Amino acid sequence: MKIVKPRFYDDFVCIADKCTDNCCIGWEIDIDPAAMERFNNAKGAFGERLRCAIIHGEQPSFANTADERCALLREDGLCELVLNMGEGALCDICALHPRFFGCYNDIEEAGLGLCCEEVCRLLFCDSAPLSFVCEDSSEPSFENCDEELLRAVLSARERVFALLRDRSLPLGERLRSCTAFVRAAQSSLDNGSPLPENVPENTKLTPNERRETAAALLKLLNDGEPLNAEWTAKSTELLSRADELFSALPRFFEDNGGALWQYEHIAVYFVYRHFTTGALDGEIVSGMGLAAAAVLSVALLDCMTWLDSGTLSEWDRICNVKLYSKQTEYSEEVGQQMRDAFWDIPELAPERIAGCIPI
Repeated sequence: MKIVKPRFYDDFVCIADKCTDNCCIGWEIDIDPAAMERFNNAKGAFGERLRCAIIHGEQPSFANTADERCALLREDGLCELVLNMGEGALCDICALHPRFFGCYNDIEEAGLGLCCEEVCRLLFCDSAPLSFVCEDSSEPSFENCDEELLRAVLSARERVFALLRDRSLPLGERLRSCTAFVRAAQSSLDNGSPLPENVPENTKLTPNERRETAAALLKLLNDGEPLNAEWTAKSTELLSRADELFSALPRFFEDNGGALWQYEHIAVYFVYRHFTTGALDGEIVSGMGLAAAAVLSVALLDCMTWLDSGTLSEWDRICNVKLYSKQTEYSEEVGQQMRDAFWDIPELAPERIAGCIPI
């Protein structure tokens, strides 16, 4: 099997108490069968304490306190399970977070979720175009998708990567070319024909169409089940200030022109994480839509920060990306709502979203 991962993957180390966030707060932590067996066999007083902290059901999970803390999280931020049984006792989701994996026949794609501030820091620590490494693994491969479709999807993604990394063109033009290409590539996949060799002409939107699409995207984000109170407050404010923010976006990009490569990184990383699922269901438009939506949404969050404080620090950008990723990438319901919207709502077609980037 081949293992693919972003160039910074092996550099990641949890920063523990230096992190301003906590992975044990605000999440539902499911327990895998092997861990559940370990927990059932745990001896002594802590074994009893451990089992009392578990919600038993079809899918066992750790109970949360009233303030959404894992029942085994101490006030000092340390985990009772680790302190009593060691890190090897952790369930899979705790041991692997924020890592994610996607398996496609003889390829495993690994990554690090942008819900983690240290991952965001690594994503933005190098302005060079984001790249990925491929290594051989002794793990056995397995067949879970059509090989011809997989190769076509991977080929289409490489074209998208190349378009996004072409810094001779403005970012908005690159995104528009990507969405136009992916729409044409989707037709090719549907018809069983070769991928298009040329990129179709970009869709040009009127100012009113751009405003409609930006407002529709912010409404979609506001309508989703909120992960936490911070997202509720941010998304509500974004929606209420939609016209102001969209009007200010060109000035914001002009003022922050030296950091536009960071939005390129966001687009590439979202494509990496979400595009290849098209090898499982034959649908690649929504994977591109998630990337375009991430760029526009984070840009609007950054613009709001810039308007309110007069500047945008690297930490501000990390916090905005982290919050957006938590809300959109870690809720199956929200993710599916967005994927459906890219097909069902004309204003939210990926080409329209890309057309809102004024650079």
